[in-house]
Amino acid sequence: MSLLIAWLLFPFLGAFLSALLPSTGRWLALVCALLTTAVGVLLFNGTCPWFLQLTGPLGVLLQADALAAPFLLLNGLVVLAVLLDTWSRKPPGPFLLLLMVLLGGLNSAFLAVDLVSLYVALEVVGVTAFLLILQKREPQQLWIALRYLLVGNTVMTLYLVGAALLYLQTGSFRLMALGAPGLDPRSLAVVVALLLVGLLTKSGVFLSGLWLPRTHAEAPAEVSALLSGVVVAGGLCPLLRLALQLPQLQPLLAAIGLASALLALIYALADTDLKRVLAWSTLGQAGLVLLSPASGAMYALAHGLAKACLFLLAGRLGSRDLTTWRLQPLPSALGVPWLLASLSIAGAPFLLGFWTKAQLSAGVERSGAAGALPDGLLLAMVGTAVVYARLCWRPIRWQPGGLPVGPWLLAGLLLLGGLALGPLPPLETTTKAVGVLAIGLGLFSGLTLITLARQRRRQPGSATPAPAPAPELVPWPAPLPLGLPDIERLQELLGGVAVVGAALVGLLMPQEVLWPG
Repeated sequence: MSLLIAWLLFPFLGAFLSALLPSTGRWLALVCALLTTAVGVLLFNGTCPWFLQLTGPLGVLLQADALAAPFLLLNGLVVLAVLLDTWSRKPPGPFLLLLMVLLGGLNSAFLAVDLVSLYVALEVVGVTAFLLILQKREPQQLWIALRYLLVGNTVMTLYLVGAALLYLQTGSFRLMALGAPGLDPRSLAVVVALLLVGLLTKSGVFLSGLWLPRTHAEAPAEVSALLSGVVVAGGLCPLLRLALQLPQLQPLLAAIGLASALLALIYALADTDLKRVLAWSTLGQAGLVLLSPASGAMYALAHGLAKACLFLLAGRLGSRDLTTWRLQPLPSALGVPWLLASLSIAGAPFLLGFWTKAQLSAGVERSGAAGALPDGLLLAMVGTAVVYARLCWRPIRWQPGGLPVGPWLLAGLLLLGGLALGPLPPLETTTKAVGVLAIGLGLFSGLTLITLARQRRRQPGSATPAPAPAPELVPWPAPLPLGLPDIERLQELLGGVAVVGAALVGLLMPQEVLWPG
């Protein structure tokens, strides 16, 4: 137990030491990332669970178990990749200090099973992410960071009210107190709704997570990699614990997750900014994690590794305008990891994302969910294939040169992880995955042909057809012209939180309370 306490405290001690001795910061951060990765591997190997209780029954309760293992491994690997990616250049300001604080806060969030400790850990993560976004001190980044902090503090205040109500009813802040037999169903509904509002927002899911696309677009590439790779996981892990503690809550969480995936797909197909498309994808993939508590953690691991890789590469690709995407060949040093990470999220065979999607589909089928959920999951997978066909449709040019260590590490892990889980996947699973990819590529090609046909139409007021654009000048791939409303302003963010909270109370409240008589 003393080793567990030392491991949890070491990132914070390292941050303190790096403030005193800046020259040690990079090596201390490296040790922190490697230790977290090692703990994640140990838990995967069955060395679990570890329980740690501090300061009595109302104090800190931490549980290092199989559910936390993928999240700890993800945390260590993503921080390691970001650290290696920035190794050759001096990071701005106290980046390394904040990186260690973020790592330590997320480790605590993944292990916490009492609501107060979880609140403290998530607040540490939120404040650290706010400071990381502000690295360049640009005016737009200042507003985006403040908006992120305001929304996060608002929902965590509601979360804290829920924790206080649970204590009034049960005399405990433990997560397992939600299943206490004497708890009034009406009080339970309010408590769970308040907790969910906070955790769904921190996870970047559905209307509560609409802070995510604009925040990612303005943050530096390495910060976006952290946000999409592990920061959203700080809310996903407690949500999966909540679903395991209250099985009756899982259908509602699955519906929210599926709605998040479908909403994100629509906006991802209509956007033209690379980082925003990746961020919309994160909002959708985080929703899919909630479909199955049994396989959600592994799905979060595969997605976090791939998305961190893509965001690290996005900072090196030049223009983020997807309408000129086809005109900019990628050097092979960037194109190969970009392709591997994109295909992993799309579910291509032999990659880690393929296996986690198969596990997710099997988990949904085992849960006995209604037909709408498996069909919705299939639709979301096809939509994901369309989005990443759009992002992969860019030529790769062989060009000798240095390899970016961080992205190549993550891409290699996606490939090695997929091969380790099974070099020869089952024929039925492979056929389904290839079919989804083929349908996605076909839909993408159809949308592109429609765009080209529209370009060749007769121009308004002209008696002759417009000349066909030269192939090298075709804006390929083109976005869907959907004319979607802007749902990312501050008033929409706060309104979305209010709508989600009110809807959760209504859905969780016993029917005899809502409809007496």
